Amino acid sequence: MPTPLRTDQIDNLFAGWDAEGQTGGALAVLRGGEPVHQRCFGLASLELGVPISLKSRFHIASITKTFVGAASALLVERGKLDLDEDVRGVLPEIKLDKPVPIRRLLGMTSGLRDSWELMQLSGVGTDQARTTQDFLDIAFNQRHFSWPPGERNVYTNINFIYMALVIERRSGKPFTQFLAEELLKPLGMTATRMRDEPYDIAEDLTNSYLPQPDGSWIRGLFSIGLGGAGGLISSVPDLIKWQGLFRAGGIGNEKFVRHMATPGTLASGKPTNYGLGLGVRKYRGLDLWTHGGGLPGFRSVFAYMPGVDFGVVLLSNRDDADPYRRFTEIADIALADEFPEPAPAKLGAERMKQVSIPGLALSQLDGRYIDRETGEVLTLKVRDAGIEADKNGHALMLRPVGGNRFLENWSNVDTVAEIEAGPNKAPIVRMDFGGQACVFDPCPIYEPSTAALDACVGKYASDELRTTFEVTREKSGLMLRLGPGFQRQAVVSLEPLGPDRFVGKTQLWQGWWVVHAIRMVREGNRISAMIVNTDRMKDVRLDRVG
Repeated sequence: MPTPLRTDQIDNLFAGWDAEGQTGGALAVLRGGEPVHQRCFGLASLELGVPISLKSRFHIASITKTFVGAASALLVERGKLDLDEDVRGVLPEIKLDKPVPIRRLLGMTSGLRDSWELMQLSGVGTDQARTTQDFLDIAFNQRHFSWPPGERNVYTNINFIYMALVIERRSGKPFTQFLAEELLKPLGMTATRMRDEPYDIAEDLTNSYLPQPDGSWIRGLFSIGLGGAGGLISSVPDLIKWQGLFRAGGIGNEKFVRHMATPGTLASGKPTNYGLGLGVRKYRGLDLWTHGGGLPGFRSVFAYMPGVDFGVVLLSNRDDADPYRRFTEIADIALADEFPEPAPAKLGAERMKQVSIPGLALSQLDGRYIDRETGEVLTLKVRDAGIEADKNGHALMLRPVGGNRFLENWSNVDTVAEIEAGPNKAPIVRMDFGGQACVFDPCPIYEPSTAALDACVGKYASDELRTTFEVTREKSGLMLRLGPGFQRQAVVSLEPLGPDRFVGKTQLWQGWWVVHAIRMVREGNRISAMIVNTDRMKDVRLDRVG
């Protein structure tokens, strides 16, 4: 029997969004395909005092990927696209030396390097005007994978920029036209369209905002062409109709959602949490189809639980909205008596009391760790209900599942951690990020010699990035300049972590940071190259040229 809906408890989750001078969002809670609760909170424009309404449109960012997935699945159903065909046969501009099945792009297991992080690594921040074609150009120039196709599940935006182009070539229509004619128009979605230019005027579009430490707000700004990776704007009423597509399984007699909602697998056969442009997972034992979206000042979540016919759409114009957490809180209230499993926080708190790691106390786990292979950084902090983790700037909550094992099952992949005591009784953290196996050791404070730092000074070049880096020695330590231009944001301070290992952090765009793990390659006593790794981009090599 459905749980009686406590709308007051749901509204309390957004306390403060309706206060004077606050940004906010628009919310719909659905049962049986119909809204059982809708609310609008806060202002669409702080400057003009315009309130958010159900007419308000928001950038939905990566929720766009569900539309790309649906368009692809529709072409599969019509026999115009084969999920197992090599994308290079459709996009011959791709010069990689291994086949990449189309399902690997749609399922985030392609091994392709992330286009936005590549652009940022070349020295061009994504807060500077860049078109979708700019990202295609740098992606088409890549000759190496981050890892073999099918080996790992890692979220990279280039997959869906490519897929929009695949849809164009297989349908014979521009992507936006195919989307409008085959999906939006049949569903009556009149508020949804592509907005890839910052000067494009869209009626009822909210402004976006980022909170500041003093309680004030600044405007969220971005000027990049997102394309199939995240360029759509939409409204809550339109996304209610979009949820109807998932309830119906398709449009009319064309039932294509089944392709989207089938979890992918790695080459090893291990399942992932992603179908075709759609997160496919469980929450408290119930099936969940979902996708979130984020841009500077825009945060959103689209979620549908088919087993109980329950859904949530939340679109916001404030950067601190944390939509995934708010979805789980809404679901906990609305489905309180229908979940077969307890809330993760409650379960985690009970199990944390039972955690036993031979030779280690939980208090020993707090601190920073370094990956043995890539040099990427992991931080751990023990909490009552689990272990907070941060890997390269990506937050995780590892909850105990028995013995020395912990699980995070809310990110794009199920992340498993096993913690043990090493030979010197120091913690060793073994983690599997959806097929990406890493071993982390404690990262003590390291003080390099003057000679060790001086050996790194020089210029490094990459044909794939078509750029040159320069490492210089300053009073504060080593500095890395990304690219040739005079851009302050392209200068990165390098923190030494160990012999020939460094870490640096640069801003991808407002509020979004990329952590670069850098390891120097030695040939004898001379450093001959540097290797750069980020969360979504692996083993980018720059050879020393001076």
